[in-house]
Amino acid sequence: MSNIGCILYPPTLDYYYLVQRPQQLMKSFSELDVPAYYINNPSPQSGVQSGIERLNENFYLFNNVDPGPFLQNINPVVYYTSAAQTDSLSKYNPALVVFDSVDEPSEEFKGWAPYYHKALSNADVVLTTSDKLFNVASQVNPHTFLVPNGCDYDHFSNRIYGPPVDIANLPRPIIGYIGVVATWVDLNLIVKVADQYPDYSIVVVGPLYNVTDVPQRPNIHWLGFRDYEVLPAYAQNFDVGIIPFRVSSMIEAVNPIKMWEYMATGMPIVTTPMPEVRKFDDVVLVSDTDEEFVLNISRAVYGDTEDNRNKRIVLARENSWRVRAQLVIEIIAERLAQKGISGSAAIPDIADVEAISYPTGIVTGIATSHRYGITIGSSSCSSSRIISSRTSGYCSRSFVTCRSINAGRKTSLRLSRRKSRRPLRPRRDPRRDRRKIIAPKVTKPNVSRHTKIKVVGGPALKVYTERCVL
Repeated sequence: MSNIGCILYPPTLDYYYLVQRPQQLMKSFSELDVPAYYINNPSPQSGVQSGIERLNENFYLFNNVDPGPFLQNINPVVYYTSAAQTDSLSKYNPALVVFDSVDEPSEEFKGWAPYYHKALSNADVVLTTSDKLFNVASQVNPHTFLVPNGCDYDHFSNRIYGPPVDIANLPRPIIGYIGVVATWVDLNLIVKVADQYPDYSIVVVGPLYNVTDVPQRPNIHWLGFRDYEVLPAYAQNFDVGIIPFRVSSMIEAVNPIKMWEYMATGMPIVTTPMPEVRKFDDVVLVSDTDEEFVLNISRAVYGDTEDNRNKRIVLARENSWRVRAQLVIEIIAERLAQKGISGSAAIPDIADVEAISYPTGIVTGIATSHRYGITIGSSSCSSSRIISSRTSGYCSRSFVTCRSINAGRKTSLRLSRRKSRRPLRPRRDPRRDRRKIIAPKVTKPNVSRHTKIKVVGGPALKVYTERCVL
């Protein structure tokens, strides 16, 4: 019997916006049979409605929902990344508090500084992503561990993607960056690369964070935000991946996730000088000056070897989020044992917990599964929002259990299969490459048992909802 009842992540990051370390670790905990509660406050623009999503057997996403009723007799392990939340964690009655120090509280993150020391000293366990953060935290808390970032290896190494429409016809080679465009990105360095190589295409995939203007050149393409599901399609079609971060105290403590994601594709990587990246300078081109960075672009394009490509892929596989999560689980279990906690009650069946009040018109029931799994042609997936297909097909999934607040009855809601009536062909605009789910309107106050859906058009299907059909 595990001594970890569940791992709870307090509301900080919108689960569906920028997929970062907390989302990856929480998902991996659940895949390693540890129940995970991700408390989510989605932005109003996201279109995500209040309710509880069950993303897999052990992973629950609480969208604007208080997890309290689902922590009956459970003392969760609270895993958190925002130092400002330190004083608010007691409401969860945690068995263990794990603070994950993901960035140095300086420069762009200096707002964390007033809370940082208390977060380190109050935690039962401190995780750090880099040597610099470890050296600082271990002076405050003896239960400090180095757990670097990793990558979703299966996601980024799966070479099933053709080039996205918006880069398919760009001149090659393509020099690519995936990530937030913020003040820690050296925009002038990107311009130097573009000017030195006017025949190359510079592609930047990611939203603007705390900058409003970006430099323009004919061969620089600012694509903006793209869903996490489609990022491998871009990465796998880059010829070189770049990490053009400014040199600063904060950056010296960074273990860049994008380095691991680039490695999973095998592509050559050019970076500015960072201590965490220098550990891999046998397969990554680390540049001490702007001039060396620009020169290393040419070296990456023409001088990379198949042996280096294979080494990067192996490194990414050995440093997956699943590997990191397993290490964290072992650290947590050992620390719980040190505190004399040898077991924990099982989490309640969400379908069996008394319904709680939700805002009128948003949700009128609780579902333990709000996400459709998909089978389309030869591609299949569960717990994924977008699946590509080049052939006709169908989709099917069942809501496992639902409880109607009005009728108080528990039943099963099944979605029947219905084959698409026409072949699915790509359209010119990728934003419109979605199929529609059409469901008959249900007016009864209880759960419908046989709600049919129809798939119409497009080579991909966006498949999620956060409400029961009542």
